[in-house]
Amino acid sequence: MGAGGTKNRRGAGSRGGRGNAGHRKHKIATFMPLKEKKYRLKAGIKGKEITLENLNKIIDTLVAKGKVTKEGTKYIVDKKSGYEKVLSQGNTEKEIVLKINASISAVKKIIAAGGSFEYEKKGFEKEVEEAIAQAEESELEFESKEE
Repeated sequence: MGAGGTKNRRGAGSRGGRGNAGHRKHKIATFMPLKEKKYRLKAGIKGKEITLENLNKIIDTLVAKGKVTKEGTKYIVDKKSGYEKVLSQGNTEKEIVLKINASISAVKKIIAAGGSFEYEKKGFEKEVEEAIAQAEESELEFESKEE
């Protein structure tokens, strides 16, 4: 059962030979594609990413390990922290000075919490400036409501 006709029971006839047999004749479609395959060079080693929520949780342990420096109430996060990008999931109440890459919405949240963003983000200069301006406007509105 399952071998097809009786001629197909013996040898490797029904499968077109064993191994690479016939790869230049009747197995051309599977062994030699018509289009040449394009290979992409491997990208450089990607750095670690961390969410804003996780950074907020472990920032004190990073200070204790000496990976993040603390000046007064501000935490300075740079490349020696072991991270290369901050993602926007979560919130923070701590004043963080970011000297690494971050998503635009993470920058907005950090600036709203009283921190700053000191990393040149290529192609996103306008968005970063808008995020800083929005955060400053919201701070002014908040201060006027208190008075």
